[in-house]
Amino acid sequence: MKYFRRFARYAGIAPVALAVIVLSAFPASSATLTKERIAKEIIGKTLNARRMGMPVRIFYRKDGTLSMKFAFISGEGTWKYSGDGICMNIVKGPRQGETCVTFQHLGGDKYRNSEGIEFTVQN
Repeated sequence: MKYFRRFARYAGIAPVALAVIVLSAFPASSATLTKERIAKEIIGKTLNARRMGMPVRIFYRKDGTLSMKFAFISGEGTWKYSGDGICMNIVKGPRQGETCVTFQHLGGDKYRNSEGIEFTVQN
């Protein structure tokens, strides 16, 4: 009987412990970043990603300009805030024209934009 009570006590704790472990593996916040968080966490930092298996690097400068490097092609343009996102106007390089995206924080230095591209932020 003593062993049964001990087992019952630990059996009640196990699901709670498992829930804590599983939930801690999920990102801290998957909500769309606000303009203020974008300014703090994205702007002025280098974003590294992979697109079609090739490395991509984007840098949103604080002065409203941006540069990008995709494999052996580079690009330049401008960006501006648009609600809780940013709009980029690429004037040189691939994907010329305007594209607007929002961002989600996946945890740590990992983010995803609304086009589904996951990237790492470098300081």
